[in-house]
Amino acid sequence: MITKEQLLEMDGRGELHFGDCRRKKGPRGGIKETIHKVRLTGKCKTWKTRPTQFQQPITYGLYESWHLTHIEAYLYHLPSECPLDKEGENK
Repeated sequence: MITKEQLLEMDGRGELHFGDCRRKKGPRGGIKETIHKVRLTGKCKTWKTRPTQFQQPITYGLYESWHLTHIEAYLYHLPSECPLDKEGENK
């Protein structure tokens, strides 16, 4: 889960992972990783009167862009906190 403090620290630059990152083994033994990456495209908007709320503009691909808010922040995580990286350390 991404927090408001982490977004403010990133200062509108960098990337996040969306949803569940998965690693799948194919029938021939190949491994396919599914990671949905989104880029931060602007400064995180905050309010003094609503300290728990925030709005961060993000983009996915070339043409899809929207705002990440405090409501769906649980769907995003930092690449450094990706569960696939943690599985790779165990091997």
